[in-house]
Amino acid sequence: MIQSIRKKLSGDNPSAETVRGSASNFILRVLGLIAGYAFTLLVSRLFGASVLGAHTLSTTVLMLFTVLGRLGMDTHIVKTFSADRMNGRWDRIHEVYSKTLRISIWVGLALTAILYFSSGLIATVVFKKPHVEPYLQLISFAVLPMVLRFINSECYRGFGMNKEYAYSQNVGYFIYATVILGALSLVSENELLPNIAFVVSLAVLAISSTWMVMRKIKNNSDSPSSEIGYAEWIRTSSPMMMAGSLLLISGWINTLILGAYRGEEELGVFAVILKITNFGNFIILSVNGFTTPRFAQLHHANDLDGLKKHVRLASKIIFWASLPVFAFMFICNDWLLLLFGPAFLMGSQAMMVSTVGRLIGALTGPTGNLLNMTGHQNAFRNIMIVTTAINIVLCFILIPQYGIMGSALASSLFIVTYNIACVIYIRIKLGLNSFYLPFIS
Repeated sequence: MIQSIRKKLSGDNPSAETVRGSASNFILRVLGLIAGYAFTLLVSRLFGASVLGAHTLSTTVLMLFTVLGRLGMDTHIVKTFSADRMNGRWDRIHEVYSKTLRISIWVGLALTAILYFSSGLIATVVFKKPHVEPYLQLISFAVLPMVLRFINSECYRGFGMNKEYAYSQNVGYFIYATVILGALSLVSENELLPNIAFVVSLAVLAISSTWMVMRKIKNNSDSPSSEIGYAEWIRTSSPMMMAGSLLLISGWINTLILGAYRGEEELGVFAVILKITNFGNFIILSVNGFTTPRFAQLHHANDLDGLKKHVRLASKIIFWASLPVFAFMFICNDWLLLLFGPAFLMGSQAMMVSTVGRLIGALTGPTGNLLNMTGHQNAFRNIMIVTTAINIVLCFILIPQYGIMGSALASSLFIVTYNIACVIYIRIKLGLNSFYLPFIS
């Protein structure tokens, strides 16, 4: 049996390529997750749950500003670069990246200024926590580096550079941040050190990744084409920006509302729950990181049979790889939370709810990426609009009364609702079944 498995994985067929690519992507994501845990653990041990909560709140605001700065161009780049690379159109890739870089730099700088000068208003009016203002001011300098990191990492994915993509997306900045924070903590006890380390690590990664992408493009193309205007590029990217924004907002709105109604301690506990349960999501992202460009290529080539097989294989890998991980999280939730300190045990039941929601989401397969890569980004945007509205309503109903549990319930219901809606749309419009459950699918 072992020899049979080795033979299948060592072949040149698409299934073996997908499994190998997803596995290497997953390993790098695990390293990034470990580095993220190390950073979170270091913050919680050195400064406590309160500072971890303030840091989480500021980085949540950062992510919302970052989505606006990307304008959906990062997701659109994967689709465009995958097709153009297959056709040898590096001059077009050169043009798209150059224009994307100019747009993102100007937008990123504008958003940095907006966040910096409105940090006092956000801290006092939105969160009713004036002491969070310096955290927000400092994190504002990470807006542009974070935008560039996202864009460059998606360029790697469009180039088929999956290891570089996984490193840039998940590993690099947490490793840098952990090392920088550890070094700074030896000479200072300032509570802003986690944010300082975060900003510096992102700046290093943004500069290095921009240099690598530009070198890759210039090695294949001396000059850019002139086929796409700025307005056209932004217009075609905007549905993906809207869907990505809503997905991110729905992922973080629970944290924002929890921070507005509850103290930093509960916020810090919920941040740890997200850290732990997101490990299962890393399996999904690992498969998506490798298969998403392939979806775009197969759709561009009108290979429906190939697309069906690839979607089916991706769904199977996601299920079988996710099931034992989520089962372990559900059973050992107390032990996992205790690693961060006794105070975090208050989130035990909420973690169980979050785990179940993410497992159901894993059953649905690569829904959002499949819609974006097959020209159905408008439908995905519409699904996200409706389900995000439902999530926000549930947050305002559940969080004030139930705190962490209410946030976990709202988040899980959102994940289940939008994924099932996507599965139904994919089945009707594409004739594909992304849902996988053994003996039933």
